[in-house]
Amino acid sequence: MTNIENIKAEISAGLKLIAFKDMTIHIPPMTTMDYAMHENGWSAVSEVYEGENGTFQRYYYDTAQKNYVLATVDPASRNGTITKVEEADVLEKLSFPELKTLAGLIDKKSVAFIRIYSEKELAAASGEELDALNERNQKMIDEAEVALRKR
Repeated sequence: MTNIENIKAEISAGLKLIAFKDMTIHIPPMTTMDYAMHENGWSAVSEVYEGENGTFQRYYYDTAQKNYVLATVDPASRNGTITKVEEADVLEKLSFPELKTLAGLIDKKSVAFIRIYSEKELAAASGEELDALNERNQKMIDEAEVALRKR
């Protein structure tokens, strides 16, 4: 077995239990983490960013389990850690373009996703886009009020 196959097997075994226990593995740079996560059905939903103490971090989402994890790689020690994280924590930290990527992967009925997506969409909009969003929001409010009156 090659190094990459060993890492993939180790990540695969750990991800099956991620809801119960965080995992730490010895791996090369973040590229290998990306490859192994992708091979196990996890999609990157954020860009790689620098964390504490020179580490590299990236959020991933698994459509089968509907779980979010934060993968951290420490280039100095070559250790990688994968930690289960709560949806709201991830959503707050993602940029609007990252949320748009995530929107294609998740069930958009999540209240937290709808709220945060709407806030960031409004913040990212300008001029005509903002007018169109406000018009769409008002139309949804009007339709909801009509539906409530009919009950």
